[in-house]
Amino acid sequence: MSNFMRRMGLASGLGMLVMLGACGDDDENKPTDTTDVSEVSPDVTPDVTPDVTPDVTPDVEPDTVAPTFATLTFSIDDSANKTFDATDKLQWKGSFAWDEESNVVTKDTSWGGPFPMLYDDGPPPTGSEKPGAVAGDGIWTTAVLVATPAEDLALEYGAAYGEGAGNWIWTGTNGSVTIPAGSTGQVDAVGLTIAAHGTIDMLLSIDVSNMGANLAALFQGSTYTDVKVKSSAWGWSEIALVDNGTKGDATSADGIFTFRLSDNLTKHAGLVKPGDMPQFVFMLGGVEYKEDGAPPTDGVTAWVTDGTTNVVLEVDNMPEGDKNTFVEVPNKVMVSFSIDDSANETYEAVDNLEWKGSFKHDPATNVLTFDGSWPGPYPKLYDDGPPPAGKEAPGATAGDNIWTTAVWVSNAGGSFEYGAQRDGGAWIWTGSNGTFAVPAGTLTPIVAQGLTIAAHGTIDLRLEIDVSGTGANLNALFQGVNYTGKVKVKGSAWGWSEKSLIDTGANGDVTANDGKYLFLLSDNLGKHEGLLKVGDKPEFIFVLDGSEYKNADAQGAKEGVKAWTDYGTPGMDYCAAPAVQCVSETIEVVGNGNTSVTVGTGGEAP
Repeated sequence: MSNFMRRMGLASGLGMLVMLGACGDDDENKPTDTTDVSEVSPDVTPDVTPDVTPDVTPDVEPDTVAPTFATLTFSIDDSANKTFDATDKLQWKGSFAWDEESNVVTKDTSWGGPFPMLYDDGPPPTGSEKPGAVAGDGIWTTAVLVATPAEDLALEYGAAYGEGAGNWIWTGTNGSVTIPAGSTGQVDAVGLTIAAHGTIDMLLSIDVSNMGANLAALFQGSTYTDVKVKSSAWGWSEIALVDNGTKGDATSADGIFTFRLSDNLTKHAGLVKPGDMPQFVFMLGGVEYKEDGAPPTDGVTAWVTDGTTNVVLEVDNMPEGDKNTFVEVPNKVMVSFSIDDSANETYEAVDNLEWKGSFKHDPATNVLTFDGSWPGPYPKLYDDGPPPAGKEAPGATAGDNIWTTAVWVSNAGGSFEYGAQRDGGAWIWTGSNGTFAVPAGTLTPIVAQGLTIAAHGTIDLRLEIDVSGTGANLNALFQGVNYTGKVKVKGSAWGWSEKSLIDTGANGDVTANDGKYLFLLSDNLGKHEGLLKVGDKPEFIFVLDGSEYKNADAQGAKEGVKAWTDYGTPGMDYCAAPAVQCVSETIEVVGNGNTSVTVGTGGEAP
């Protein structure tokens, strides 16, 4: 039988003993025989049984009510790290005392203990955990009894381990639980969840040089060689700092003592993670570094590192309780992005360049959050220099025509997809979408691959699609439809806006109304567009009567489509005539399903 069942049974048994002990003889209320024995012969037995019932009714025996109890439960979830075992003696420490034999806790505001043990061996009858617990899952629980209170009973608590519950592991303000008046049911106190250890190292230092000249006034004028620190990050045990040029200490014997967490990890301590708020107190010559009830921050420095980047943290005091000093580990990392238009210098602020992707941007906090639906709003790009004068990424230069942005994103880990657009939603990204990943726990700024807008060239692009004969020369999916006046094309070389093709016999079109529609890049250049260069890979998709010209595999269809460039002798408008110098290019289908050409592959004249 488990300790829990034995204790619960003992409590019930005690109640039964109380009831049985109250059922003894009561001489005072027994009936009395009034026969005068002097009138009866010694050898004669009276043959008359008295038929008179005494008129004295015995007093009713006092009722004895068995005591009742509420069941109080608590848990410590160590399933993320699983560093605790039975030898650690996890305990629920609070304003109560625990009787191991009866499993009953009673209020004790002195926190004198002993305290309830926690188990990970399953519930009764095989174990001692609370009902519903699972043995060996790393979640340690207990279920104790509390005598049913006449009034609400409030208890305060935390958690600890080791002999005498000497190692405090509760974080934040003490927990509290109330057992309602008259309760005989189960009350679940809010437990402790021990978060998974992180990957970020933490360093603390305190400057005790020059007899504490840089410390708070109360600690000045003394030489300190015994310097320690205790913290919630490792169960509040005291650990010595070093001033020997090792373990993160910068300079030996300079009076600046240093602690590095990675050099002092214990069985249950790990590195910190984004958002952690470890508290700490220094000990100078065995005395807590406190003044006016709170640890000063004078002479104290704290920083964290991911192994690549060091981040100095603000040291502050907790607003309540014992007001220990604490730091907050950064939970965001900076990500920057750029569009380099320095070759052409066509963009300006009114063009509203944006970084578009699987995220939304909060301008008030400058934070990006993931959203796979690409809902926006998106970060805007600037060319006004970095803060405080401008809004660009750190290190940027105002007016250099390299447009940048720098935003914050959670460093809990994740990945994002993106591209770029300008005013009106014109997509200007080329090729497959960009991506950037955020490693969990990183403090190192991330530079997302930007867009470089190449210098404009002098090579014209001529596209043609044959929709004659109700699409007889098109892909089978598009045949049998009259597309007269309903032919457009969109492409990367002109911001993916839709441009209408012509079949007029003018402006480069050879024959009017023959069903062969012409697009000439040189006739469709806008503010930010230019002609091409050898090696450029402009992408495009025809749009026929409002539908993208793609095959059954959602790939750009090539049937009925031709493309030419005048790369051999550029700058002479040979594709506008057209002339033999306007040579055909091979039409390809790229990874995103668009059609494309690579300028300079050569071919035949139109």
